[in-house]
Amino acid sequence: MLRWLALVVAVLFVAGCGGGTSNTSQISTNAAVSAAENVTPTAITSSNTPAAILANSQPLPTDPNVVALTVDSGPDGKGVNRLYTTVTICKPGSQTQCQTIDHVLVDTGSVGLRLLASAVPAGLQLSTLKNTSGNNLLACANFLDGSFAWGPMAVADVKLGEMVATSTPVQLVGDPVYRSFDTACSSSPDAIVTPKDLGANGILGVGLFKQDCGSLCELQGRRSARNGKYFACTNAACTAVAGTTLSADKQLQQVIALFPTDNNGFAITMDSVSADGAVSASGLMVFGLGTRSNNQFSNMVVLPSSSQGYIRSSVAFNNDQSATTFGSSFLDTGSNGIYFDGPVAACTGVSASFYCPASTMNLTAVLGASGASTRTINFSIANADKLFTASAKAALPSLSGSLGLTGGFDWGLPAFYGRTVLFGIDGKRTSGLTQTAITGPFYAL
Repeated sequence: MLRWLALVVAVLFVAGCGGGTSNTSQISTNAAVSAAENVTPTAITSSNTPAAILANSQPLPTDPNVVALTVDSGPDGKGVNRLYTTVTICKPGSQTQCQTIDHVLVDTGSVGLRLLASAVPAGLQLSTLKNTSGNNLLACANFLDGSFAWGPMAVADVKLGEMVATSTPVQLVGDPVYRSFDTACSSSPDAIVTPKDLGANGILGVGLFKQDCGSLCELQGRRSARNGKYFACTNAACTAVAGTTLSADKQLQQVIALFPTDNNGFAITMDSVSADGAVSASGLMVFGLGTRSNNQFSNMVVLPSSSQGYIRSSVAFNNDQSATTFGSSFLDTGSNGIYFDGPVAACTGVSASFYCPASTMNLTAVLGASGASTRTINFSIANADKLFTASAKAALPSLSGSLGLTGGFDWGLPAFYGRTVLFGIDGKRTSGLTQTAITGPFYAL
């Protein structure tokens, strides 16, 4: 889920700081590792590095089920730990009415493709998604910093690599035609309209679940109509909007689950980043788990999640005390740091959302429930003020801050550097990771 709170605070402080996002209505699971002081993630957990986990052929960006990932400073030049990919959308059924959009945030904590309306040419002639009364549908997402994404729903063929999800609902964020109704989504003045507002041209939500909110948004009754996620124009002229229920097939979708093949899950594999950070970082997103030679994985521990997408994390903050358990832990590439509430010195001033220990803390965490399969990982927390002032680096593996969620632990993008993490989509079966086939939602690392 996209987490922007830390980003917004830090951007006021230094041009090198960026962020992810968080949609509090849907939380997904995380596992993580980040670099210890002067030690790369490869040295920390060598059995789970990208080179170690691939049993057969190494995936390449040119493979049909693979897309390249990158971490850089983004369209606004201020990004830190933002994971981007490129998405192509087309008018359904067309091979020529298409638009390729770069710098789309990859977010494993939300579901659905949300693109800035300004990045989608009118010439694509995408059809607006309508309800059963023939009136236009709109979507809303609120983020932790108070910003929000508001705009109409449309239908497009979505292409990632050579994989295509046909006739898929997408959101066009910041469409000027509907800006006058954005108070239906949020009372905040921070509407996302431009790439500068978002730090990207869109959000590709590839969480564990098939739809944005599933049955929670399609139940009948007044209460479910005010789900806060979906709205409809009250008439053909759209002189007003109102909350609405929405069937699962018209909600924003996990596009990977809609691919004709390689649709049971995906892997994110990221290169290592040195402890003091890097100007950029690279990785791959591989579609399908155990479906072809380039997505066979070994040395992985499967961590089934709860129905809300949570796993358990236990962290030892001091050697002489028992570990602290966080029952609501989640893996989230859309967050720009590792976020939790614990005994770590906080920064002051405009960086107050981050942690600033006097010296780098090298910590150990156990992911998974006791009595079940677990994965032990190491991570570090460095002084955020020093990270920000050292240089304008977009990849910072030791960035951490407070979450403001009791029992929550957000393993953000720093946890992914030098690792491969698998995501098993809810209801989809995967073979080859355990002795028997396993059904999502799960993570493996």
